[in-house]
Amino acid sequence: MNNRGQNTEYRRQNLDSFNAEAQIIVAKYDKKSAAVLPLLHFAQDKIGYVTPEAEAWVAKHSEVPLVHVHEVVTFYSMYHKNPVGKNHIRFCTTTSCVLMGGEKVLAHLKKKLGVENGGVTEDGKFSLEEAECLCACEVAPMMQVQDKYYGPLDEKKVDEILDKIK
Repeated sequence: MNNRGQNTEYRRQNLDSFNAEAQIIVAKYDKKSAAVLPLLHFAQDKIGYVTPEAEAWVAKHSEVPLVHVHEVVTFYSMYHKNPVGKNHIRFCTTTSCVLMGGEKVLAHLKKKLGVENGGVTEDGKFSLEEAECLCACEVAPMMQVQDKYYGPLDEKKVDEILDKIK
């Protein structure tokens, strides 16, 4: 279970409560440094996003310099550097999605959620992130919610997906 709705102070106080789990993850690898990505995924799942404290926690357990962990977090789009909603939506804005009407669908999605790129709905149920490419051009325009891909999309299909998720 994750703690996405909790405040930052709660997260800071409880990072060390995951030390036993960190050791189990690290033990799966010949080199502790190989556990950076799994540790980051674990921390993000538990606290909702990767805080500077989480980066330090991962650096400590993987015995990797903090700057390296930070580089990983800022390089990969799968790591959230800010709080996200319970259902994180990534909407593809690459050429194929735009050509297939994605801009109109994205505008509808933004209006429906009442948020812009990087925003979180007031109830915390949804967040929206525009993504350069989600590698699913065959179903353009498309979006990803958590680990599930949806497409091809139009306004009606977006409404159906959001209603189903709620």
